[in-house]
Amino acid sequence: MSKLKGASPVKKTRLATAGLVATMLFAALALNMHAQGASESQLYVHTYENDQILGNYTYVEKPVFPVYFNTSKIGIGKNWTVICPLQAGRSYHVYCYGAWVNTGSEPKTDYDIYVYNPKGQLESLHTEAAGLPEHLGTTVDDPFFEPKETGNYTFVIVNDARESRGTQQATFMVIEHIECDKWYAHYVDGKNGSLPTFYTSWAYEFTTAAQRIELWVRVPDTLDMYEARLYLMNKQQSTSINNVSLPWEPGLYGNLSSNIGGYNLESEGYRGVAYASCEYNGQDMFLNYTTTSMQSNVYHLVLMGEVGSGTVEFLVKTTFGGSLSPLTFPKKVYPTNETLIAYAANLMALENATLKYTTDHWANVTTIAMAVSNMTCNATIPRQEAGALVEYAVQAVDTLKNNLTATGNFTVKHPSTIIDFNVTQKTTVLGENLTVTGTLQPPSVNNSVVVQFMTSNETKTVTCLTFENGTFTASFQPKTSGILTAQATFAGSKTVYECESNMILITCGGAVISSGEWLVHRRWSWRCWSCSRRRCLL
Repeated sequence: MSKLKGASPVKKTRLATAGLVATMLFAALALNMHAQGASESQLYVHTYENDQILGNYTYVEKPVFPVYFNTSKIGIGKNWTVICPLQAGRSYHVYCYGAWVNTGSEPKTDYDIYVYNPKGQLESLHTEAAGLPEHLGTTVDDPFFEPKETGNYTFVIVNDARESRGTQQATFMVIEHIECDKWYAHYVDGKNGSLPTFYTSWAYEFTTAAQRIELWVRVPDTLDMYEARLYLMNKQQSTSINNVSLPWEPGLYGNLSSNIGGYNLESEGYRGVAYASCEYNGQDMFLNYTTTSMQSNVYHLVLMGEVGSGTVEFLVKTTFGGSLSPLTFPKKVYPTNETLIAYAANLMALENATLKYTTDHWANVTTIAMAVSNMTCNATIPRQEAGALVEYAVQAVDTLKNNLTATGNFTVKHPSTIIDFNVTQKTTVLGENLTVTGTLQPPSVNNSVVVQFMTSNETKTVTCLTFENGTFTASFQPKTSGILTAQATFAGSKTVYECESNMILITCGGAVISSGEWLVHRRWSWRCWSCSRRRCLL
């Protein structure tokens, strides 16, 4: 606190009562000024010099207005107090800049800033060197200030007598900062006749490098909004603190350079780079804006009521796209089954989702509202008849108002199986037929079953038809000895799913010797290794 000595420091007790005093002083004053057609800033920004309680101070009733200090307003060794009501849990961009900012080798003015909480306790102090803007975040590394409690926060701007050699112009600003791609709620009060009320106009700041911006505003049925406006506030060479650009200073006071600035909370005047309005109570608002700029830009969003009152919900959208991924994969669906369809979004939580399905190529459509839980949605398609081709489409909207879609289909059929598939003999010899049998269920006549026989160097496919009881038979004459395999498959039908049998192994031995061959062989063996007969020629 040493820098405040000789500068009429504000005591804790005075700071703690500042909000109450200001409220009592300005409530009646606002009524009179309304009747005189005063502007928003005239109504809600109050400046007094040499006040017996607070000294030199400015009370900003709404954190949406800049406070201007002209040259020599804050003399060397003097201070000025800015009081503004802030809410815990919110994020505010607080900054002080202007002609006094000089990052060169010969700065003149050194403004230091002390921050007091609603109880009058010193919360932080900021004492950058002369010409350097203060970092007024919650910490020196934070770009934004997050109040720990709700109430009037006091910012004491001190022209440091020990370091300063000037009293240059400055602007002090407090405005709530919002994040893109996040929903916010704000209470809006329409005009009282033709006169705005305290909550008729409000403003927020956001920053983004996105080239496409959309604003979505949900308006309750009790309210008719006048306008929502978007102002582009910074130039390419704008000053930045903690990597956050600051607005072009004249633009805060309504000045316009090309499409930069023009910040305005009045019904009349410049509407910004994009704006939207309501025609009736409860009509939601939407606006979009695109820029070719690739840098991070600062925008001000102004919301203005017209008639009635209520809480609007609004979203600054800069993330577009997204997709749905299936959580379930319908494969074999039987007539006895219901079918669960479930999907998950890849970016944001879902707001709503709808499932549409058809069994006649979209000539007739059934629509089901899907159950939504965070980023997932699901619905159940009821049982369908065998042979039905079910096509479905999911249409979802996430909390960023992205439209997500997915499609799929499945066929409903009866299950099938091949049982009792086996060979009539486990071993055989070359020249003999190998026969396998089996049964296809459910039984039906003339269903096509394919049996594949495979040896080390030969594959044979045999197609056979089922009998009325579902049985089938297939034969094969192997040409080489060794181990071979056999397996039966059913390709399915319009109403029955495909299936395959188990695989069986069969041993095939040497060649069978015919009776005619006995006479031509010269050598006799005691026992034939193939047929086990004693008088067999090899």
